[in-house]
Amino acid sequence: MNELQVVVHQEPGTVTWNYEDLKAAITNALEVYKTTEYDDSNIGQAKKDRAMLNNLSKSVNARKIEIKKKCLEPFELIDTQAKELMAIIQEPIAVIDERLTEYENLRRQKVRAVILEYMANDFDGIEQKIADKAKEALYDVRWENATAKKSEWQTAIDAKAEAIRSDLQVLEAVEEKFRSYAMDSYRVKLRLADAMQKVQELRAQEAAILKRQQEEEERKRREEEERCRRQAEEERKKIEEEKRRREAEEVEEYLGNPESEIGKAIDSIERGAFVNATTPNQNQTPVVETVPAQNPEPEVQHVLKPSQTIRITGTPEEYQKVIEYIKVMGIGYEEV
Repeated sequence: MNELQVVVHQEPGTVTWNYEDLKAAITNALEVYKTTEYDDSNIGQAKKDRAMLNNLSKSVNARKIEIKKKCLEPFELIDTQAKELMAIIQEPIAVIDERLTEYENLRRQKVRAVILEYMANDFDGIEQKIADKAKEALYDVRWENATAKKSEWQTAIDAKAEAIRSDLQVLEAVEEKFRSYAMDSYRVKLRLADAMQKVQELRAQEAAILKRQQEEEERKRREEEERCRRQAEEERKKIEEEKRRREAEEVEEYLGNPESEIGKAIDSIERGAFVNATTPNQNQTPVVETVPAQNPEPEVQHVLKPSQTIRITGTPEEYQKVIEYIKVMGIGYEEV
């Protein structure tokens, strides 16, 4: 289509009026009004002058509007016609715009398909949910512009895919019991820091649980040790009590059987105590009594028995009882 041009032939109209006469008359009258003193004699004239000047101002404004309207009549015609022409021109413009939009959309679709295919290959092997989220966050519609460079979006996609793989390798090294939780945290925003923070929280929770378990086990161990100690103490007391009971029975048996070694020893101790009790003290003055002569009996010579050594086997309580018995009997003894 040949280029069209707008050609206008304009002949400005000429409008004249008595501007100079009106200006001169009003200027002269103004000087008169400025110097005039008004009183009761001329106040009526002043009011008439003011009314006349107001009418003159209204007349000037009315004539201005009338002249403007006359002058704008050619413009109003041109304005109407111009609007009609622009409306007609917009119709082919709209058709062309539609065709250009279809072409641009098709071109962008082809570019988008190429980019998505490159993304699919670059993110191959990565979990689909993670790959889709990464593609959605990474994709830039400016890559579809005609001026966009292929190397720019390829570099961005390669860097993102490599970063995702690096993150997944780190998460793969996380303890298996925590790995699923770490992956769930990572899938939200694809941030490794979020996943590792979750792992740290889980580790801290596990440590706290293990500590509580260890404390509980330690408490139970101490309780069991205390229970065993008390049980052992009770068993020991029972054994000692049984031992004391048997020894008491043995002592009673020995005391009731003078033929036993202890029975003989005690019998000897008792006889010795009797002799000591009946033998006069050499430091005392003997009392001589005269008795009727009788057939004298042979004088019994009391000879002190030599000291004897015995070994007492028994508990401290039993030993103390034997010592007390010896003391009661008035027998001298020496501990060695």
